[in-house]
Amino acid sequence: MSTTTTRTGTRAERALATRRRMVQAAYETFAAEGFLGTTMAAVAKRAGVAAPTMYYTFGTKVALLGETLGAAIVGFDQWRAPPPEPFEIADLLPVHSWWADLLAAPTARDALGVFVAQGTDILKRVGPLVPALHGASGDPEGQEMARVSEERRVETYRAVVDVIATKPRGLRRGMTVETATDIMLVILSAEAYQGFAARGWTHERTKRYFTSLLTEQVLATAD
Repeated sequence: MSTTTTRTGTRAERALATRRRMVQAAYETFAAEGFLGTTMAAVAKRAGVAAPTMYYTFGTKVALLGETLGAAIVGFDQWRAPPPEPFEIADLLPVHSWWADLLAAPTARDALGVFVAQGTDILKRVGPLVPALHGASGDPEGQEMARVSEERRVETYRAVVDVIATKPRGLRRGMTVETATDIMLVILSAEAYQGFAARGWTHERTKRYFTSLLTEQVLATAD
């Protein structure tokens, strides 16, 4: 490996580490202060970078919130810069470590179990951002970010249900992919997760409940 390549690689690694540190700082700030209470300067201070670096990297506070949401979904230690627009959900699904397990699951019940287990972990990370996401809704850019984010969530859930429907024991009689997707979107949501957390439910209890409820609601019975 040449010295130039080594330096380039090191520079790229440092830039990625800094980006992840800024996004993690944004997550902590948005979760604690909400959207209106968060400033780019405050996030920069928490991340240990100059404020202009925040604007150069993300542009706006809404864009920073959108990237923070993406990192919470994918996982902060796996996050990279968001892909250039436009992109298809089908191109992003393989990035998730659980997607291969979902495809390999031998039955619909196993596939649903994979998605609910991983999805609940994602909701645990996304949940603290819900107030900030609601707070951003007063901003036109924030409204668009929320619309696009929800649109992609719908596309992801529909892709998951498409896979589950093809597995042995698939969907229950009379259950369409569209209806199963709607049920999963409402039940397996950050708002629902936060609601249970507010009532003192543990993460594992919530995960078991989601699994049991969705299995009953959307999957074919064993008989």
